[in-house]
Amino acid sequence: MAINLPRRRLLQSLALLALPLPAWAAGETAAVLLAAQLGKNFGAVGSKTIATPTRGHGIIALGGHEAILLARRPGYWMMRINWQTGEIIRQVAAAENRHFFGHAVLSPDGHTLLTSENNIQTGQGLIGLYHPQTLQRLGELPSHGIGPHELLFIDSHTLAIANGGILTLPASGREKLNLAAMQPSVVLLAWPSGQKKSEHILPDTTLSLRHLAVSHDGALGIAIQAESPRGDSVDDAPLLAILRNGKLSLAETVPGLGGYAASIAAVGSQFILSCLEGNALAIWDSHGKAQKQCGLLRPAGIAAWGDKAYVSTELGVITLLDPQNGTLTPVSSHTGVKWDNHLILA
Repeated sequence: MAINLPRRRLLQSLALLALPLPAWAAGETAAVLLAAQLGKNFGAVGSKTIATPTRGHGIIALGGHEAILLARRPGYWMMRINWQTGEIIRQVAAAENRHFFGHAVLSPDGHTLLTSENNIQTGQGLIGLYHPQTLQRLGELPSHGIGPHELLFIDSHTLAIANGGILTLPASGREKLNLAAMQPSVVLLAWPSGQKKSEHILPDTTLSLRHLAVSHDGALGIAIQAESPRGDSVDDAPLLAILRNGKLSLAETVPGLGGYAASIAAVGSQFILSCLEGNALAIWDSHGKAQKQCGLLRPAGIAAWGDKAYVSTELGVITLLDPQNGTLTPVSSHTGVKWDNHLILA
């Protein structure tokens, strides 16, 4: 079924999309997609704009029309916004000697906001704890790794952390300082104690573990961004690792996908990855068997929606993917806009 939306041109200076989508059935609430834009210092909410100090990245939807927006790494601000009105309700700076890695998650009871952060002095990863309404800092926990990226609760008492394993420090910006000695890992923490339950490491430590999704049958999918310390091609590198029954393993490798998974989403028992450099969406089952690939130029963010998923691209396109048959339905196009690699439904 196609979604018939008018084509809308957004201002090139806008950086946060709030795109209303029609309901599919009577009585169903229309969805709204939220996404940051690459390379811009402003946010767009419908026809509204939100000035942000630097480029935004991860977004956490709160109740009503509110959301948390975080700065891209190395980030120094976080804000609570009303995406419908364009109001900045509250903005805070990163704690002293800390910076954000651009991702956050709400605790299962909604009372705590957890952010991935860096200890600038030591280079060790941290999980910052905040009040989601006031953004007051409540404390921190160790991530037990370097470069914690996305966080995800896999159940009400277990937090999964994708430690990317790459050391970066503000003095050198986004330069990767330890490619010859990367330490990527997936760590499971007990919540709320913060006690480490387990740590999982792949044999190939050049595969940076970045983004997370959980399938309906309980598998944790981890999207990979491959590095090449020796300058070798990563075009055929693995893009997906799966943690199932306490074992971390690589999914089936599909050659030619470019070695960079921008985002991951789970739809039922399938994992969908946006292969930015390979110009494709790739789909695996939750046991790691490759299923199909769909050609799409510069795919970026993915937001699961029922048995389908919305996908954004760096060319300003929003499409709807049906992973069962691999079809893409155009939703809208925004000339001159480059969407960031995260897309959420509010």
